[in-house]
Amino acid sequence: MPSPVPPPSRPLFPVCAALSLSAAALLALFAAAPAAVADTAPDGPADGIEHTPTPAEHYAELLAEEPEDAAVVVDGATGGTVPPDELAEGVHAAFEPLGVPYYVVVTPFVGAGSPGGTDEILPAVHDRLGADGLYVLLPPSGGFTEVLTHGVGLSEDDARTAVYDADLYGVPAHDVARTMAAGLAGDAPPPVEADDAEDGFLAGLHPTANNGPENLGLLVGTAGGALLVIGGVLAWRAGSGGRPGPASAAVLLPLTAFAAAVVGTYTYTVNEPPGGSEVVSPEDLVRTEEPYVASTARVERIAATFAGSPLHVDPLAGMDREGLTELPDRLEEASVPVYAAVVPLATDDETEGNAEVLAAALASVAEEDGVYLVVGPGVETPDVGASVKGLEIDAYSLWSAATLIEETTPAAALEQAVAEMDQLEFTPGDGFEPSFADADPILPGPRSERYWVEGLVPGALVVGPLLGAAAVGLAALGLYMVRRQRGQIASPVLSRGALRRTAARETARLRDLLDRSPEQVPDAFMPQAEIALLYAECTDDELGLLGSAVLARRVLTAAHDPEASTEPCTVNPLHPFAAEHRRTRITGGKAPLCAECARLGDAVRSERVLRLRSRTTAHPYRAAPKSPWIRHRFGAHDPERMTGTLLEATRAR
Repeated sequence: MPSPVPPPSRPLFPVCAALSLSAAALLALFAAAPAAVADTAPDGPADGIEHTPTPAEHYAELLAEEPEDAAVVVDGATGGTVPPDELAEGVHAAFEPLGVPYYVVVTPFVGAGSPGGTDEILPAVHDRLGADGLYVLLPPSGGFTEVLTHGVGLSEDDARTAVYDADLYGVPAHDVARTMAAGLAGDAPPPVEADDAEDGFLAGLHPTANNGPENLGLLVGTAGGALLVIGGVLAWRAGSGGRPGPASAAVLLPLTAFAAAVVGTYTYTVNEPPGGSEVVSPEDLVRTEEPYVASTARVERIAATFAGSPLHVDPLAGMDREGLTELPDRLEEASVPVYAAVVPLATDDETEGNAEVLAAALASVAEEDGVYLVVGPGVETPDVGASVKGLEIDAYSLWSAATLIEETTPAAALEQAVAEMDQLEFTPGDGFEPSFADADPILPGPRSERYWVEGLVPGALVVGPLLGAAAVGLAALGLYMVRRQRGQIASPVLSRGALRRTAARETARLRDLLDRSPEQVPDAFMPQAEIALLYAECTDDELGLLGSAVLARRVLTAAHDPEASTEPCTVNPLHPFAAEHRRTRITGGKAPLCAECARLGDAVRSERVLRLRSRTTAHPYRAAPKSPWIRHRFGAHDPERMTGTLLEATRAR
């Protein structure tokens, strides 16, 4: 360590006068020395290092030094953009109108997530001060930690309720104090300057949010893609039913809505003024240049203590202090001047709990050149940060040396850190810059690119179609379940296209049979076979196509088993052939029914009657009772007359 600078010399007195004065001074010194030491000498370094006061003891001592009945202590390590002295003035202005004694502490080191934990300290503070009044413990920003009243007629519940109801998050402590004081006085809470951005879901869609353009683009793209898929399915169904108007509308309406949503949201995204995550926060800016912290109150206090010892141990450093007493000697033996501080760290302090930042801030305000080490609480091992003043070294090398520390106590960690520093090569100079100061603040990219590339396109091409397909599937499943509940599963609505495909399939089987083994077809069924083949080719009528398919099925069944029933089921002629006859409201009398329909109640059977879809609507297949197909039950009743009537109808065309 550098030796102290000797005091300046003074002129010598004459020899005789000097001897006389020297004798008198020696007598006075020996007589007064014991009283001066007892009255003014501070505790030795070992006493200050080894003594670990509780947070209550520490802050009670600081409050006792403040003006009586109006004591406010703002920890110098308090983070945020509001300086500690301004916070203190704001707290005084908030509680002074109450007209009661108040004792307030603002600290990041007591409360949930802090080194001091959640144990209450205000009862112990009150016991030490022994004064009635309002006691409040506040974090640097948002909410409160503790509130206590003694002998002042104020309600602690009113104070808590006022802060809870105001929903204060991220606001400075003096704004919380104003709201609490209003609650204690029974007044309306004062307005608090807060972020104007929307809360909840809408906040994530705002163009200035961290992922706002991406989220908005993804939402619009997903909705548009899903609507287009659903519209496409509806258009296909309408087109297959011969309804071009609804088919076109099913595509054009979603497409128009999608285009309008894209234009509106994109215009809103690119024209919204910059803000939010697009603007570098003061906390990020302050890390880019000395002193690297918004408030230097703590580091200035620490630097002042280095005049007496190269080791500073904060009273609230709640870590193991074993071995720290001998550490100043080890620091003085280092190859370069080394100064160390053992401190508490918290996310709400001026460094956001970063030992390296605190070390850099300490070096920036210190007067002596050298290496500055900071040790704070870590997860498994102490967090060690290092910086230099008046020396030059590669920032990465210094950072790497600090991160190699594996010891579990502050003393051992500093011993290892000093050993690591001895291995580094330092040169005189002022060009050192900490590694974190080189990092540019991370800002999001252009809104337009984020909206299109990361939001709209994936939503419209991937997420939306998948959701649309899922919606169509769920709708189909829901319709299936409803129909099943109502007994309608076996009664589909057949369009002209479906009937044409069914007739083509059945008549193809019939034509194959006639080509291979025409003798298998009974003579009585041969005219019906001809009508089936003829109507499959020449008719475009829904009932005619149905009749062609049913006739083909009857002929095929009779060819394979002449004794089998070929009477169509009245509920649906495409069902298996009739197994029995029962009375039904469908015909007003007995009617042939397949085995499945015969087991159903008549009300359910009536709901399951096959319907044919025309260009405009769907109707029961029996809607034209005078048609030869219906009157003759598709050839089951008087087939000769039916075939003759149908044949004449084809000739008349």
